[in-house]
Amino acid sequence: MDDSRKALQALLDVISFDRILSILLLCLTAWVFLFLVQFCLNQLNHKLPKYRLIWNRTYPFVRLFVWLCVIIYSIVGIIDPHENLILAVVGSISIVVGLATQEPAKNMIAGFIIMLNPPYRVGDMVTLAGHYGEVTKLEWSVTWLRTFDDNTVMVPNAEALKTAVSNANSGALDEMVVVKFTLPMRVDHNKAIALAREATQCSPYTFLNKPIIVNLGNEYELGEFLQTITVKAYVMDVRLEKKFISDINIRVLSAFKNAHFYDAQQTIQH
Repeated sequence: MDDSRKALQALLDVISFDRILSILLLCLTAWVFLFLVQFCLNQLNHKLPKYRLIWNRTYPFVRLFVWLCVIIYSIVGIIDPHENLILAVVGSISIVVGLATQEPAKNMIAGFIIMLNPPYRVGDMVTLAGHYGEVTKLEWSVTWLRTFDDNTVMVPNAEALKTAVSNANSGALDEMVVVKFTLPMRVDHNKAIALAREATQCSPYTFLNKPIIVNLGNEYELGEFLQTITVKAYVMDVRLEKKFISDINIRVLSAFKNAHFYDAQQTIQH
């Protein structure tokens, strides 16, 4: 009976009102701090969009560091548990690890792995679970994408780890865009290549610090041989990808029509 009373008293000491209040205040302070950090990063994104990928990538690590500090200080500094309680907590953690086969735990562990060894970061243009878009948020359990149709897609982190990830820019602000044009064999291919290169160079979205590549090829379609002009160029900002593709189409097709390449057709690739 005395042992039961001692155990109950020890438990009441650990979960006393003062300690619970201190932990809640600590969590509130951490939340306010993270809110201010995110607000400041958003302001930096608007004023210095060129460096937005750097700002956005720092937040997941800041958030992880802050909450780890909150957990450690709550246990060591506020609760200050007895040795037996520490052993009980270790046992509980072992049970949690054993339940990692469950979906929520799998997603959280996958999110931690992604943060440590990232196949993608906030701001990257990726293909996840069949969806192509910009990574806008990387959380413990899910990754958020924004597609070019302005749809928000939530992908569980466990799903992202077990499937192939296509990353268009891998941390860079620019990315390569590929546009293929199909022309009849009668067209002068040298002139077509020169027109395509010149039109691409004139686009305001072209990142001229990287090379513009124009390749010549051929294919057989609907009973006739056709030649293909493939333009590979870098857009200066991944968010301008669709505008860049549209601008290249307009400029190159206009150049082809002005040169009387009337049968020009085009197809687009990512």
